[in-house]
Amino acid sequence: MTPWPAHSSILIAGCGGGFDVVCALPLALHLKARGQAVHLSSYSFSELREIEGAEKLNSRLYRVHADCQPPANGYCPELWLCRWWRQHFAEDLSVWCYRRVGVAPLAEIFDLLSERLSLDAIVVVDGGVDGLFLGNEHELGTPETDTASLLAAYTQSKLARYCAFTAFGTEGTNYEVRHADALQRMAELIGQGHGLGVSALLPQSYEGKLYADCLEFIHANLGEQWHSHMAGSILCAMRGGFGEQILSDRCKDAPIWVSPLTLLYWFFDLPGLAEQRPYLQPALKTESVGQIHDLIQDYRHKNQIIPRRDIPC
Repeated sequence: MTPWPAHSSILIAGCGGGFDVVCALPLALHLKARGQAVHLSSYSFSELREIEGAEKLNSRLYRVHADCQPPANGYCPELWLCRWWRQHFAEDLSVWCYRRVGVAPLAEIFDLLSERLSLDAIVVVDGGVDGLFLGNEHELGTPETDTASLLAAYTQSKLARYCAFTAFGTEGTNYEVRHADALQRMAELIGQGHGLGVSALLPQSYEGKLYADCLEFIHANLGEQWHSHMAGSILCAMRGGFGEQILSDRCKDAPIWVSPLTLLYWFFDLPGLAEQRPYLQPALKTESVGQIHDLIQDYRHKNQIIPRRDIPC
């Protein structure tokens, strides 16, 4: 496990999509139980401007809390996470939310949060593994928001910077992400000394019990069309699920692959990962996720793509 400094203020940032911060909840619970000051942020998919009661700190940063009201379409997992936290801990929690930002504006947001929250460290958590990728892998999944979060955190050179990946295997059906490509990237990072440890979220653990309770609460308050396959796959694996699983009506035609590997949280040194991005310097100047997409696609067009490889049975 990563050597967290004592009595530090840590921002745990969901990498891309509102439920990545939910996937990060076990880490937040673990650090809170150790007496750390824990803060949460989310690269959100919610309609932030429609959330009644959300505090707008600037044109792109919103503080979502338990007293907010959801947007018209009902989707805001961050809001229900805050309400669950208050219900369970009798404490108010904020999730600092932003969306559709490139690396440069997100770096400014992290600057603001670092000063406001007196941060000592930042941990970017990806529900999935596509945030590991350089760009020449067989299939990439959806790496744009992950890249924005990871590289914006990289700019926070005064902080200890870490990243974590979980829900391994769940992107193989819908996005054709190859497990072999993800494991190769992990192997390279570990061999270079950037690996920091692996932890499993087990159902009998303190963190596992609360994660299950929280996700069930969030899903119960969202329509089934908004249920997270990524976060749900972790819960399914905690309950012994294995193989192709139908987690909701949305995945009837493309079941989600679940295994004990889905429970693992892989921790890495974030600068070690970020500095290997071949498009790092131009990415640091991007204003939007569209620009990040273009950089990644340009790299793919100019380099040989790794052929499809499958893990031996």
